[in-house]
Amino acid sequence: MARKTHRPDDILWTISTSDIETEQSISKDIVTLGPLLDTKYPRKAMVKLFDEKLVHVNDHKATPHVEVTVGDEIWIAMAKEKIDHEPIAMDLHILYEDEDLLILDKPAGLTVNSKGQVSLANGVAHYFKENGIKRKIRFLNRLDRDTTGCIVIAKSGLAQSLYQQQMDDNTFEKWYMAVVEGIIDTDENSLVLPMAKSIDGVHYEVNPKGKETRTDYSVLCRHQSQPVDNSVNKSKNSVDIASKNVDIELSDVDKSGQNVDKSVYNSRKSGYTEVLVRLYTGKTHQIRVAFSHIGHPLVGDTLYGAQPTGQPFQLRAQKVVFTHMRTGERITVTA
Repeated sequence: MARKTHRPDDILWTISTSDIETEQSISKDIVTLGPLLDTKYPRKAMVKLFDEKLVHVNDHKATPHVEVTVGDEIWIAMAKEKIDHEPIAMDLHILYEDEDLLILDKPAGLTVNSKGQVSLANGVAHYFKENGIKRKIRFLNRLDRDTTGCIVIAKSGLAQSLYQQQMDDNTFEKWYMAVVEGIIDTDENSLVLPMAKSIDGVHYEVNPKGKETRTDYSVLCRHQSQPVDNSVNKSKNSVDIASKNVDIELSDVDKSGQNVDKSVYNSRKSGYTEVLVRLYTGKTHQIRVAFSHIGHPLVGDTLYGAQPTGQPFQLRAQKVVFTHMRTGERITVTA
């Protein structure tokens, strides 16, 4: 629905010479609003905003065909929506928040948005209601019930589309810490495996007919036949905002293992290995399946062949890295 007043999360910017030159280099023609916005935002999200008359040029409602030039002011109003989950008060651990994203440290034992039970979505709905955020709950990543750490929620359809695009092209980085059974000899590796749901409807498995996945890992440390300490869910949080768009390679990652959980698990006699994992795709149970496939299931992950420990398996979404949709800055959020 169209509105006349600006809100803090609206997008406001003035068309610059470089904006026009970028579009002219593509079209070599008169610059219109639609193609210009295509250079900045996903088209699917913008179509919806145009349909709802929420895109303006110089404070006038605009269509994609409006001719634009240097100095024109663009106003993209964010749509008002109904919260789509029941608000339930919950103690949320906020790692990062801006106009477009909310990033939480998800605790163990809580699902993200399962139907018929209290989930993290209910807590986010309550937070949105209390803070006047009239939007649907849009999770950009999913974590299993017992996986902890960075869970990312988009506050608008535009933010969801733009950051999903970053995930698709791997500029939105997802890093995990895990503890697996046995000693992994290779310091670093990239596990490219096809995965699909198994016939039992519960497990996922490596299957030649499945979707290709990529899971990179780097060994942090190896422990020979010692009890595992479960502290992976107790690290301190921090938010780092970098001024450059710097890509992080496995070789540049801190391998001190300070954020790895160290609990009272008793692993098998062959010991255990702490690993840093970068997830390039987002298949359900991907990390668990990948390490089980190479003979090193996550400690305590009995669903995928690990010995029972009486404790949840060891997996933490330790860090996300992304490019801020408004400023272009590279942001790192650590749980």
